Amino acid sequence: MIRVLCLHLPEQQASYRYRVEQFQPYWEQYGIEMSCVCIVGKNYYEKLILALKSRHYDYVWLQKKPLSPFIINLITSRSRLVYDYDDALYARQSGRTGRVTSTHAGSPHLVSRINYILSQSSLVFAGSETLYHYAARFNPDRVHLVPTAYCGSVELFTDMDRSGEVTVGWIGGNHNMVYLRLVDEATSFLQQRYPFLRFSIMSGRPPEGLRTVWDFVPWSLEAEQPWLRSIDIGIMPLDDDEWCRGKCAFKLLQYMAYGKPVVASSVGENCRAVIHGRSGYLASTSGEWMDYLALLLDDGDRRALFGAEGRRLLLANYDREVVQKSIAGLLTGCSF
Repeated sequence: MIRVLCLHLPEQQASYRYRVEQFQPYWEQYGIEMSCVCIVGKNYYEKLILALKSRHYDYVWLQKKPLSPFIINLITSRSRLVYDYDDALYARQSGRTGRVTSTHAGSPHLVSRINYILSQSSLVFAGSETLYHYAARFNPDRVHLVPTAYCGSVELFTDMDRSGEVTVGWIGGNHNMVYLRLVDEATSFLQQRYPFLRFSIMSGRPPEGLRTVWDFVPWSLEAEQPWLRSIDIGIMPLDDDEWCRGKCAFKLLQYMAYGKPVVASSVGENCRAVIHGRSGYLASTSGEWMDYLALLLDDGDRRALFGAEGRRLLLANYDREVVQKSIAGLLTGCSF
């Protein structure tokens, strides 16, 4: 049995839920025993104790947290380090204004720590191709592309009758709402053109300063699945910057799992997750956003075909079982 100590992000973060928690019930079938401890909020003494305990494990799986070089050296002298990251922590976060402090993504202090961790890891799990290429600069033989997984065994259909309405949906954290401004010209125009069109957002608060009228649904774990079933088209606009190019296209996976066609910015991992013209569309300009959304709004059959293709792609490449088998193979050196 391979023993792994996972030092993870807080339980309320999506990164923890989908890159750690959802795998937990299944590790034993791969010969892996996973012990999990939240590393965020631990004081230096508590981190030191965990590092010293790493000798009892075959691997220490560190999720994203940029621990100090001293703690990293303690771990790597006693065990093998797995570093798992799904954000471009080496880049300034989109939309952030003001001074970047030592704890912010893109700060010299944090970048130095990230680069050191990448160089000392026995395995690096990069959530996107962009993150993979960045990590390979420091540890080329030990980096592996491990996409964020999403369980494909979900209920696809409901008996909901919306009397011909078509709903375009966006789901995400408050800090990511800034990207909706990129498509506001297109979505507000379409909202006036199509009387049956509604826009729905699931987040922590309603959007502000947009011309498009969005119906707001507060996020909760219980409400997420019914909301994903209720929409007809999912969107993921992004800036084309270093931070966004590192993103892992997770919104698209959520939509695709429920058989929804997507329109996404032609940026980073979106270009891997979407087959343009088959499972959705990749847009680069406001005009393209308008045209591609209109194609889906005008054609219910196209929406159904694209949604089915997106779900097929998700099951083949991003489903929980597919991704977990790949991780297990890397940890054990076995094929599953």
